[in-house]
Amino acid sequence: MNHLDRFAEAALERVKRGYYRPQDGRWRKPLSLARAIAEVQGNAIIAEVKPASPTAGDLLRGRGVAEIASAYAAEGAVGISVLVDPDHFSGALEHLRSLEGLGVPLLAKDFVVDPVQLAAFYRAGADCALLIVTLFERGYPSVELEQMIDHAHRLGLEVLLEASSKEELERALATEADLIGINSRDLATLEVSLKRAMGVLQEVRPDPSRPILALSGISSGEEIRSLRKAGFSGFLVGTTLLRAEAPGEKLRELLAA
Repeated sequence: MNHLDRFAEAALERVKRGYYRPQDGRWRKPLSLARAIAEVQGNAIIAEVKPASPTAGDLLRGRGVAEIASAYAAEGAVGISVLVDPDHFSGALEHLRSLEGLGVPLLAKDFVVDPVQLAAFYRAGADCALLIVTLFERGYPSVELEQMIDHAHRLGLEVLLEASSKEELERALATEADLIGINSRDLATLEVSLKRAMGVLQEVRPDPSRPILALSGISSGEEIRSLRKAGFSGFLVGTTLLRAEAPGEKLRELLAA
């Protein structure tokens, strides 16, 4: 079993045991991550709060989720990605709730296999949910991709749809997803290749009016510039920020690239 299968199986188990059981409702109206990206001046960076990862271990190192997210918001992150998977990334739905008052769109990042997860994200304060084309190709979710996107929209959530190959990007572009991203990380092996992500985008060459985000593996301003030149309109950055002593200062450096 590769890493992605392991992540998906764990998500199915969390659904089964009631981890995503609905809690009390949210207190604010949803914010639009898609609009924020379209309107931002300069680099559109979604900064990620990821307490841990299978490859990098503990990333918080004693720092608080709210502390780091507040620094991201203060520096101008267009959105904040929040890991919800507790099994492999030490995430929590509570992290979403704790950031609801920041005034920045929140992306719930998890391995979505059931609509009940989307309802939990919305109630916890998320504005956008990540869906992964590969999971639908492998048959893990309980509904079809288009149905899951429609369910998210009916709840009031936007969708960031992640692709990792030419075929997946073409399928993603045919959906009603609000945002589309190409992951440079192979979720099966966890290996990262920015060149592969750039190759996928250049092979498909989508309509430039449909922005495509570069997801994962970004570590420098030089890489931001290369990805932007290749045609990416926004960037999701996590581990690089969290490895820095001052994540907000590292974000400022990338925003200025």
